[in-house]
Amino acid sequence: MTLRQLELFVAVVETGSFSRGAEKIHLTQSTVSQHISALEAEAGARLLDRDRSGASLTAAGKLFLQHARRILAERDLLFQALSAYQGLEEVSLQVGASNIPANHLIPVVLPRLAQRYPGVALTVKSGDSREMLEALKAAEIELAVVGSRQADRQVFYTPLAKDLLVLVVGPQHLWWQRERIALEELRSALFVMREVGSGSGQALERELTRLGIEQESLTIAARLGSNEAVCRTVASGFGCAFVSERSVRRELEAGELSRVEVEGMCVERQFWLASLRGRTVSPAAEAFSELLLEGCRQTAS
Repeated sequence: MTLRQLELFVAVVETGSFSRGAEKIHLTQSTVSQHISALEAEAGARLLDRDRSGASLTAAGKLFLQHARRILAERDLLFQALSAYQGLEEVSLQVGASNIPANHLIPVVLPRLAQRYPGVALTVKSGDSREMLEALKAAEIELAVVGSRQADRQVFYTPLAKDLLVLVVGPQHLWWQRERIALEELRSALFVMREVGSGSGQALERELTRLGIEQESLTIAARLGSNEAVCRTVASGFGCAFVSERSVRRELEAGELSRVEVEGMCVERQFWLASLRGRTVSPAAEAFSELLLEGCRQTAS
């Protein structure tokens, strides 16, 4: 088994076919097929199912893919570590971030990263917190900036910054002119929420449980995939939502949204920098982590 064979396997999986995988690696389809067959023979299991529509992973292939990506990621770390001695030149860093960190924490870091380490090329993959932690464990990314954490010994979490969720409504909502509502009034409202698995949703559910309210007792009219979509929907006059306070400062100042306090309720969560426990991060990831922590400390002070 060679690293080249692992690269070929990952290329076929990511493109969905032997022909497109061969184009990506600049080899002929027959050569790629031979390498994959040799890989399956050595692994003692069929890794890919072939049909006219392309190639798909078997159950064994899914397990193999997870470890293959980790091996290739470790190889990349080797070359990145060597690049550190040359001033982090031409280094690629893959990180993941949930919605709010991707839009409000990481952008603040980018100018400093470019100034101090101009050779580092940052790629940010976004999704909800659960998706980003899964990507981290699958070695698709090296770091994850998320709004919730899992009870998983594989992952090490470093606290970054606090985040406050606030209830907002649009100009046409019944609560537009109100500064405060009673807790029980939440039961009569229509809510727009993020998708299941988001850090904000988990934080809200914990606070509701603390106050004796089951989230299932609320009327959830829609679940949307981003904080921006939630805010636009509420601003248009549909429903209300609990969103990150830092994400709606402009809309609140512009009068597009109004913040409504809920008696006895405070939804606060923590943002975390997640990395794989026991895995040495690359110099680029270490530099990014230091700048991110520095930026969060300055914001908090």
